[in-house]
Amino acid sequence: MEKRKEFLVCIDSDGCVMDTMDLKHDKCLAPCMLMVWDLGKYKIELTARWREINLYSLDRGTNRFRGLAKMLKEVNENYKRVEGLAGYVHWVSTAEELSDESLKEAYEETGNECMRKALAWSELVNGSMSFMHGGEVQAFEGVHEVLGEIAKMADIAVVSAGGSAEVQKDWEENGLDSYVEEFLTQEGGEKDVLVEKLLECGYDKDHVLMIGDAPSDLEAAGRNGILFYPILVRYEEESWRKFLQGAWEKFIALNYRGTFQRQVNQEFLNNF
Repeated sequence: MEKRKEFLVCIDSDGCVMDTMDLKHDKCLAPCMLMVWDLGKYKIELTARWREINLYSLDRGTNRFRGLAKMLKEVNENYKRVEGLAGYVHWVSTAEELSDESLKEAYEETGNECMRKALAWSELVNGSMSFMHGGEVQAFEGVHEVLGEIAKMADIAVVSAGGSAEVQKDWEENGLDSYVEEFLTQEGGEKDVLVEKLLECGYDKDHVLMIGDAPSDLEAAGRNGILFYPILVRYEEESWRKFLQGAWEKFIALNYRGTFQRQVNQEFLNNF
């Protein structure tokens, strides 16, 4: 990443720019968990619980391995024993990087059965996502227009908990990749770490805005002292329209921090 403009806008992908959260969780992440741990007889209740945690709670947008750990704890307590769960949960809680590569290294060191299955699950998820039909993943209406306006004044970086290949594929297929200076994804670490790396390019923190739909986006902004704009769950297209009706001007004019920031943060949290 090279600083080209005075302003930087960091943007999440799934559920923020791309209307993918329901699609990927319903078609890929939840079904793959049921398959790998042989939980088909509990399909209805576990799928509903997966959606509740990963789409509509404050865990929305969390790293896939962290979301899986939370689900497997409930499975172990209420449905079926999960062999090796403690070791996997410990890895999720302590690993510097939550990715396929780091999980593979941990499994090779420990031989933990839950880690083995979690790695198989993640690879199955990646494979199922790669087989989505072209055009199935769509950007929310209005995003093209907003990115065009942002790009006139600011550098744009995608900051996502998704995998690099799938995120870049989604942006390319929707014709949005030309707006982006850099894609930073799960392979590079947690979102707050990715934002920290971007700040090393020399941007003033009042000149940096994070746009996202998940608490992890708000957290990444807060930990780095930058600004945040929420894309509200179930009101995504309205959120993008409202961005150009006030938030963008306040950001460029350096009038965003303070009252307006507190207002949008509260609106964001109240929506969960």
